[in-house]
Amino acid sequence: MGFHRPLYRKKHIDLGYRWPGQKKDVHLGLWYDKFCDRWTMEEDDEGLWVLEEGKKQSWMETVTVEPKDENGQMQKEVGNPSRIQEAVQRMQRLVEARSGCFIPMKTESRFVTGLGRSHPVENGFAWHPTLGTPYLPGSSVKGMVRAWANETGNASLAHRLLGPEPKAEGSEKRVGEWIFFDALPQGTVQLEMDIMTPHYGPYYANPEQNPPHDRHDPVPIPFLTVAKGQPFVFAIAPRRPGGQKEIYHRKILLKWLKEALKWFGAGAKTAVGYGRFKMDSQKLDEWKKKREQAEAERRRNRLPPIMREMVQDGYEDDAGRFMQSMNEKWLPRMEAETTPKEEQQQIAQYLIDWYQEYRSDQWKKPNPKNKKKIARIHAILCKEV
Repeated sequence: MGFHRPLYRKKHIDLGYRWPGQKKDVHLGLWYDKFCDRWTMEEDDEGLWVLEEGKKQSWMETVTVEPKDENGQMQKEVGNPSRIQEAVQRMQRLVEARSGCFIPMKTESRFVTGLGRSHPVENGFAWHPTLGTPYLPGSSVKGMVRAWANETGNASLAHRLLGPEPKAEGSEKRVGEWIFFDALPQGTVQLEMDIMTPHYGPYYANPEQNPPHDRHDPVPIPFLTVAKGQPFVFAIAPRRPGGQKEIYHRKILLKWLKEALKWFGAGAKTAVGYGRFKMDSQKLDEWKKKREQAEAERRRNRLPPIMREMVQDGYEDDAGRFMQSMNEKWLPRMEAETTPKEEQQQIAQYLIDWYQEYRSDQWKKPNPKNKKKIARIHAILCKEV
């Protein structure tokens, strides 16, 4: 662990940020990494600052729970929703422009990222530089997928798609055919404190002098985690879009990514069940609906003006509403003397097409009301333009 100089040695120094949740724009990652103020001077060793027992937990609570009030402690969610949404949307636009794809996932267990980073509480945490939220770097996602591919006997294909392993002896210097983006949260994130309790601390510190045995005292070590049920988005894109096997390779990589997140896990402590993710079906359905709506909107914008207006009146998806609109708006407009003849003909043809597609039974054997309407439409179509 690198050296961290304690801050705020004097009691009168107070920036008012002890509970940064009260400051909505505080970058909690910067706060957590740089502003630890729980240090105490050891009496028997002047000049040595240490974190007393319980101070590590209290420091972690500054990013996991809100300060106590009349209702007790409330769980804190880190990150600014609007900034997170903006960052995710920017990434989505970039990935879409490169013919890439997204996978919405949700933590199925606690997730630990950046545990090996240097920090005064001994266990670090990976904070996004600008969002102040936990995230998983794209390099870590790529490494996890590579490990899964190697485990499942697909090392040669992984070598091609992901590039050679950086530390492999004699590996050529080249990039892979696919890009892995940082895994970002899709909203504010709930953090939780967890505790590991190594029973053989002296042995780990000096195996030669301290053989492992049951007389060692267990030492609880707190560390920060992402709670279960938090939504994240993973993304990949081809480095050179339009390749011959792009669709096939995309399917392979998505399969590897899903399986790796399910069985291997992401981040630290995966051997004991941390870092498992599952597909976020609800978010996937939301994305699918939004894409369909966006595509429908683009298609409507390409339609002729009259048809675009009819679609807004339910032409394609609400027969009852469009029938009412036909009676109140389109038939009178079709027959109005102020309506240009070309427009009258166009309206009439669209109405005939609607009957044939959405009311075919009434087109073949119309009831008295529809028979009159169809006759009015035919009367316009029979006019000379």
